[in-house]
Amino acid sequence: MNRWKLYKGETVTTYGGSYKFKNGKRYFRIAGPRKQYIKSYNLGPVIKVNTVQGPTTVTTNTKPTTNTNNTSSNSVPPMSKDETTVTVLRNGIPLLVEVPGKDKVQPSGKYAKNGEKFTVDYLEQGIRAGTGEDGDDDWEQAIYHIKGTDYWILNLFVNAAKKMPVHNYTLANRYSLIRFTKATDLYNTNGTPQNIKLAKNSEEWKVDKLLYIWVPSENKAEEFYHLAPVRYWQNVIRLSNNGQYTKDYMPLKADNYVKASDVKFVENSVKITPSNTPEEAQAAALKK
Repeated sequence: MNRWKLYKGETVTTYGGSYKFKNGKRYFRIAGPRKQYIKSYNLGPVIKVNTVQGPTTVTTNTKPTTNTNNTSSNSVPPMSKDETTVTVLRNGIPLLVEVPGKDKVQPSGKYAKNGEKFTVDYLEQGIRAGTGEDGDDDWEQAIYHIKGTDYWILNLFVNAAKKMPVHNYTLANRYSLIRFTKATDLYNTNGTPQNIKLAKNSEEWKVDKLLYIWVPSENKAEEFYHLAPVRYWQNVIRLSNNGQYTKDYMPLKADNYVKASDVKFVENSVKITPSNTPEEAQAAALKK
């Protein structure tokens, strides 16, 4: 709804219950994805509920890809404990998919129509759903997974027949992460130091590789994490021309390694194992 003014006697669709704002007043959300609200006392009684009361048979024009074990695409399977049926509230609602390199699900090019029904088996908030992004000031945005397909659909544009447990999806569910609990040396792929230290910080850093690298100055192989490339400038401590370390703010090289013993692995993130052995690292160094 793009209008700023509603008139007496108009019928509007509200999404979810009322919300209490910081001013102490209650509002209903009436539009999205850029949310618009109306004061609750400006609305009359509810005249229709769009929630589906149970599984049903539907015919859809949008045909999400399904696995071969599913029943026909126009029959909603019986609901299990963690399944429900959702009904689309308006035309042109995008079906979303995961895209490599993107944390948040993206439009697939396929759209659902008003009144279409889908069986969903998972409800999720977090980075994949875009929870808390611009326009989601109340942190309610979530995505339903459409059973038997690769598609997701935003909760803001559907009504669910029953509530489902909400799962939280964070960076730790998707990546291997480390923390810098102290100023930490950066190394090159050949085990030589860059003479740059990353300053202690509270961020969680993505790593995409764990391996042994032969360190010539120590005459031994050490475990190293490879930092996933970062685009932003970083607070560092670099070795200056006078032989002293000084604070600086600069971009990092494309290829950076840190000793596993110098950082803290985020325990609930994706586990990672070494891709080689100390002996293989030593043998590779001797060949160079």
